[in-house]
Amino acid sequence: MEKKRVIIRCMIWMLAWVLLVESQANARPLSFDVRGNNEYEFIKLPDTLKQNDVVFLPDSLIRDTLQYEFSKIKEVAYRRKWTKELYKMIFVNPRKINIDIVQTENSEDRYKPYRGKTIRDIHVKVLPPFGTSVNDTTPLQDSLQWLLSVANSVHQKSAERVIKKQLTVRPGMIVDPFELVQNEQLLKAMSNVDDALIGIQEVQSDTNQVDLMIICKDEFSWTGEVWSNFLNAVDLGLETKNLFKLGHSLHYQASFRGSKDKKWGNLIEYKASNLLGSHMDFYGMYENSYNQDILRVELDKEFLTYKTKWAGGAAYSRVYSSKTLVDRDINKPVELFNYRLWDFWGGTSFYLPEKYSYNRIFYLTGRYTGTSFVDRPEVSSDSNHFYYDRDRIMGALTFTKIKYFKANLIYDFGRTEDIPSGLSGTLLFGYEKSDFTEYGYLGTEWHYSWFNKYTERYYAWYAALGTFLNGYTAESGVFKVGSQYISRLYDLSRHRLRFYSNVDYVLGIKRNPDDYIYFEDANIRGFDSDTTRGTQRLSASMSATLFLPYIKRGFRASVTGFVDWGVLARDEKNLLNSQSYWGIGVSLNLRNDNLILKNVSIRFAFYPKGPPDIHSIEVNVSSRRKSGFYDYRVYKPDAIKYE
Repeated sequence: MEKKRVIIRCMIWMLAWVLLVESQANARPLSFDVRGNNEYEFIKLPDTLKQNDVVFLPDSLIRDTLQYEFSKIKEVAYRRKWTKELYKMIFVNPRKINIDIVQTENSEDRYKPYRGKTIRDIHVKVLPPFGTSVNDTTPLQDSLQWLLSVANSVHQKSAERVIKKQLTVRPGMIVDPFELVQNEQLLKAMSNVDDALIGIQEVQSDTNQVDLMIICKDEFSWTGEVWSNFLNAVDLGLETKNLFKLGHSLHYQASFRGSKDKKWGNLIEYKASNLLGSHMDFYGMYENSYNQDILRVELDKEFLTYKTKWAGGAAYSRVYSSKTLVDRDINKPVELFNYRLWDFWGGTSFYLPEKYSYNRIFYLTGRYTGTSFVDRPEVSSDSNHFYYDRDRIMGALTFTKIKYFKANLIYDFGRTEDIPSGLSGTLLFGYEKSDFTEYGYLGTEWHYSWFNKYTERYYAWYAALGTFLNGYTAESGVFKVGSQYISRLYDLSRHRLRFYSNVDYVLGIKRNPDDYIYFEDANIRGFDSDTTRGTQRLSASMSATLFLPYIKRGFRASVTGFVDWGVLARDEKNLLNSQSYWGIGVSLNLRNDNLILKNVSIRFAFYPKGPPDIHSIEVNVSSRRKSGFYDYRVYKPDAIKYE
C-alpha cells in the first residue's frame, strides 16, 4: 500500500513538472507592473460592471484565472497520450460536475456592520436573463452563446427607475438590516425579476455614509407554463412579464379537461405593480373554464416591510358560475353559484423592540365582504344556506416575530432561498348577517418555524381552531394541526440529498350535512377524486430529493422519490377503522435558466388502491415552481378554511 502511495505521488509530481515546463512559453502573467513599463496598457476588464461610478466587482475574477490555468494545463496534457491519461486520473472537469452550495447565514448579518449609517445613493444594475447570475455577473460562455445572445437581444430590459421605485428605502435614510432583507424579497417577488441581490459599499470619503448596490437579474420578457396528466387534462400558458418596461404582467392560459362537462377554458390576467410609486397594485382577471366563469378587479397595498404602517385594498368580483365561494368552505355544490362580491380591507402595524434578534410586529386588520346572489335556487331558513345573501365583518389581532436565513437546494435549484424562522399568532373575530341567520365568529391561528443554522434542519408547526357562533352554540367549525420537517443537506460523493416530511390533520366540527373535505394535491399527489370524501382527514408524506451534480447544456436535475398516505372519515367513524389510500412515486425535476420554461417536473405516481374515478397510475408534467415555506406576511383577515 505504501509503495502505491509513493508511486502515485511521483506520477503527480512528474505530471506537474512536465506541464509546467511545457506551458512556460505560453503562460499568461497574472498581473502587470504598469508603473514602470510603458509597453503595457491598462486593460479594461470585460466582466467588470460599472454603473454611475460604482464598480460591481464580479465574483468570477479568481474563477476565470483558475479556469484559464486549468484549461492551459489540460491543453498541454492532451499533447501526449500518457500525460492525457494521467490528467484524466487526477483532474475532474469542474464545469460538468458542479453543485453550488450557499453558505447558510442569517440574512441580516451582511448588513449589520453598516447599521445606523446613512444611505448616500442607490445604484441599480440590471443583468440580462440568460447566462448571468446576481452572484457572478460575468456572462457564461458556452457553445450555445450565440443563441443566448440572440435571446438577450430580443428581451425587453427592465427599467432601473422601476426597480428603484419598488424599494421602500431612499437616499438619506438610515441603514436597517431587516428592512434591506425585506426589500430584497420585494425585488425577487417582481414578475420581471428572476433574482436580486442588495449589496452595500462604504463611501471612502465619509465612513458614516454608504451606497446601496442593487443587482437584478431579469426574467425573460416572455415565459411559458405547462401542466398535463397525459390523459385528459392540459394547461398551456403564455405570459409577458415586463409590459411597457414597467414590470406589468399579462398572462393567458388555455385549459382542457376531457372528463368535465365544459372541456375548454380560458384565463387572462393583468397585473400592474406599484402604480405611480404608491406600492398600490392593480389586478384584473377573467376566467371561463370548467371550474368557474368569473370577472375580478382589485386594488391592494400590502404590508411590504415591517415599517409599512398602513395597508388595505378593495375588490369587486362578478361570478357568473363557480363551484366555490370566497366566504364559505365548499367545493362540490349541487348548483353552481352566480353572485356579486364586494371586498374591502384595511389595517395598521406597530413595531415592537427587537428581542433575541427577532423582529416583532403587531397588526390590527379588518375586512368587509358583501355577497349578493344574482341567480339562486329557492332559499329558506332550513335549506340552501350557501345561497343566502349576506354581509360579513372580520377583524384580526396578529403578533409576529420573524427573522430569515439564507440557504439553497431546498425547493428551488436556482436562486438563494429565504428561510423564515419565527412565530405568528392571530386572534380572529367577526359578525355575519344573512337572509335568515346571524352569526358571530371566533378563531385563532398559530404558526411556528425554526431553522437551526448549525445543523441546517428546518422544523415547522401549525394549529388553528375557528367556529361560527349561533348564540352560544358552535356551528361550522374547523380544527387543524400540522407539522413539517426538512433535513440538512447530505453529501453523497458529488451528489446532495435532502429529506422532507409533513403530517396534517383536519377535523370539521358540527358542519352542515353536505359540507365535506377531499384529498388535495398537498395530501396525496395527483389523487383527484370526487367520490372519496369525509369530515375529517389525516395525511402524511415523506420524500427525498437527490440533487445531481451534472450540468449539460445548462440543464440541472434532481430526482425525488415520495410516499404519500391519507385517510378520510365521516363524523361517526373512527379514522383508524376507515379506508386509507397511498400514493407512491418518483419525479424528475429539471431546471435551465436559459429556457423560457425554467422548471419542468415529470412525475410518475402509483396508487395501490383507489376509488373508481381515478387511475391507478398517474403521469404528470408541470412547470410550476413549488414553495413550501409559510411567509408570515399579514393580509386581509378571513375565517379559517375547511380544506
